[in-house]
Amino acid sequence: MESCREPLPVVRFGPRSLRFDREQVFHYIHKHERHWAGARLESSDGSAPINGKGHFKLAQKRFQAGSVRLRKDVRPPYWEGFYRDDIITEEGKTVRKRRSVYLGTEKDLSEKAARQKLGVILEPINSGSSRPRKMMTFRGFIQKYRTLKLVNKKGTTVHGYETNIRAHYLPEFGPMQLSEITPEAVQQFINQKASEGKAVQTLRNLKWGLSSIFVAAAKYGYISSNPARNADLPPEGIKEEQELPTGDQLSLLINRLEEPIATATWLIAVTSIRPEEIAFKWKDLNAEKRELKIVRAVNQGELHTPKYHRMNRPIRLTEADVERLLALKERVNGQEEDWMFPNRIKNGSIMKSGPIWHETLLARRIQPVARELGLPHITWRLLRHWGATQMVEANTPIKAVQQRLGHSRPNTVLIYYARVLDKSADSAASLVSGQLSGAPVTAEAETPIISSDLPAAGSAEAASLPQQSL
Repeated sequence: MESCREPLPVVRFGPRSLRFDREQVFHYIHKHERHWAGARLESSDGSAPINGKGHFKLAQKRFQAGSVRLRKDVRPPYWEGFYRDDIITEEGKTVRKRRSVYLGTEKDLSEKAARQKLGVILEPINSGSSRPRKMMTFRGFIQKYRTLKLVNKKGTTVHGYETNIRAHYLPEFGPMQLSEITPEAVQQFINQKASEGKAVQTLRNLKWGLSSIFVAAAKYGYISSNPARNADLPPEGIKEEQELPTGDQLSLLINRLEEPIATATWLIAVTSIRPEEIAFKWKDLNAEKRELKIVRAVNQGELHTPKYHRMNRPIRLTEADVERLLALKERVNGQEEDWMFPNRIKNGSIMKSGPIWHETLLARRIQPVARELGLPHITWRLLRHWGATQMVEANTPIKAVQQRLGHSRPNTVLIYYARVLDKSADSAASLVSGQLSGAPVTAEAETPIISSDLPAAGSAEAASLPQQSL
């Protein structure tokens, strides 16, 4: 029409005939279109800017309500929901898969309530922000986890993770798809391990390790959330505190051990270092400053950096401590690059010198001697507890204790390591009890005295007095 605001380009023939030129119409459409043919629409909230001309509402990709059915072939009958989910296979192909989900028993849910519960499950899928999930079994992802995460952790950490993976995680979750492991499944796993008698600390380590695996899976797009994050742990049960050895008992043990094991045990006790930090070389000892620097740690012959705190942590020694170490150095004719406590470890077909293995040293050489002497069960941790307790008992500044033990936070010393010795316990008891000193308070002392002429209790005059209510 000629009255049109922007008429199409045409050539008129008479009052009724029109001729359209293809090239002119093409340029006209290209000039007046609101977006060009190659525009990309990328959005997660249903609208997107197009070619700088404002936001345009996008059509929803797909919406599904799902379906429910009542399973009467099992007892008790339950409602089962069905829906479609886009997944990415391990080969990288996107496919749509039919899924089923347990909604609840017939006794607990009506059909309407079951549909509402299914709607909650479908809400993130229908929101338009969901993306196809990558399909990967737990066992398959563990192989990736080893190469992506565990390879960057220290030897002691890797050993702990691998133990839990082999003994606990794979038997439970191995064949399951990562996306199908729910918080309920993780909670059942924790409860099952608790019923088997696992300690609370073991359950805590299992939860932390499993959570680390799921966090990595979410990071690389295999799951959307961590199902182990909110898993509950049972309350900690009654735990008998292990008896600390006395200084005399430790001296008796050390004197019965052979060198250099005796000096190694003595050094761990007086410095309160971790047993894996025993990987000293003679050059780490500064006799003039009376310092021993912790530069490296060892785990089953593999060297790594020490745990927490700062590198090259200095440990202050006494003159007597330095003299004992120098005496050992002279006895073994040690050189600066030699190991202070050497061990022979096999490297292929060659015997290579390395630091002593603390893992086997305790069970094979130290604990048998302790049992012969009738001493408490000796462990490396117990020696650290003993040293920390002695320092706290002597009112050593907590910052100095923290540095000596190599903790990242000072409150760790007071919470987990320091114990109350008998001397402090007696002091606390005397302080509180002294505030209430004197003979026990009796009923006669509490009764107000009305007259000093009252007859003695049990006399005939007292029996004749009228009874009064108190």
